[in-house]
Amino acid sequence: LAQRGSMSRFPLLLFAASLLAAGDALLLAPGRSVAARPAAPRALATAAEKEGEEEGEDRLGAGGRGGHAVRNMPELSEEEKAVQAAVMEHQRGAARLTMAEDARSLVAYSSGYAVLSTLSSQVDGYPNGALVGFAPDASGLPVFVFSAMSSHTKDLSKVGGQAALTVTAKGFEGAADGRVTLIGDVERVGKEQVEKEGLKELYRERHPNAFWVDFGDFTFYRLASLKAVNFVGGFARAAAPSPDEYLSAEVDPIQAFAAPVMGHMNDDHAESTVAMVMHYVGLPDVEAAQLVALDRLGFMVQVTRQGQTFKLRLPFPRAAADRKDVKSLIVEMTQAAYKDESVQAHLAALAKPEESAAAAGA
Repeated sequence: LAQRGSMSRFPLLLFAASLLAAGDALLLAPGRSVAARPAAPRALATAAEKEGEEEGEDRLGAGGRGGHAVRNMPELSEEEKAVQAAVMEHQRGAARLTMAEDARSLVAYSSGYAVLSTLSSQVDGYPNGALVGFAPDASGLPVFVFSAMSSHTKDLSKVGGQAALTVTAKGFEGAADGRVTLIGDVERVGKEQVEKEGLKELYRERHPNAFWVDFGDFTFYRLASLKAVNFVGGFARAAAPSPDEYLSAEVDPIQAFAAPVMGHMNDDHAESTVAMVMHYVGLPDVEAAQLVALDRLGFMVQVTRQGQTFKLRLPFPRAAADRKDVKSLIVEMTQAAYKDESVQAHLAALAKPEESAAAAGA
């Protein structure tokens, strides 16, 4: 429930609560995006609602309940308020992976490198951080191969195994992208156990050029006891799944081939994504739409509308089982969207400037 005007009147805690309660469609200023999330518990929302009920506005754009407070934002028409309220309600009910599934999938499809934080053996009472390679095992817990000379190896052997591994989503660029921190006890793995569980093969599958796994001064370690999980899926989407929830969650199978599917859609069928967002989400006047995430339950779409860029959830009518099913669902949704007369009219209007530009350049 972000207020108009100066944010000095809006306590930081209430401002954070307003982001959590804002619903699913959150915007920043043009060129910046905010990830969608489900509605927050009412206990967090109540105080912020009371603070801003007189001045707050339901809006997808910056300056109201849909995002950060921004000065001098124009008033919304009643029609636009109704549109944005309907879209936010749609987003609250849009199918998503659970936070635990998101966290497990992020770790599974990451680059295989992360930041390991240990208790320093050099400076008593202070943490140490190191970029390390890892490979997740069948339960989603990381397996490492450490040199005896590394500072983090000395930390683990001299101070203790308490550690935290921060894993970022593949292609991570900033705060709008996902990350997971796994907190627990890292333990050394004996040679017999390494062979019994095939940990060399597991590690090489993720890191094919890791020839050092055969060196005598390199030792296998693993996060043997998971104490806590912190997951951030982007702005205003965060949770702390329990260790049991994380360990029992399934890795989403669709994300294994998400990149080429999204690349094809963004390069060759961007107009279809615009049509689907308008028809299924109910958001008119979409100028552009790019797929930025894909799982078995749907897409995350980066939408440009009225000069602002933000993210929305575009769920599938049903869960996708495999790549062929994803294609069938996209075709089904595209065909339905193109039958929408308002979508047809909008796409025709968008095409006119492009046609004029092409004619001028001929």
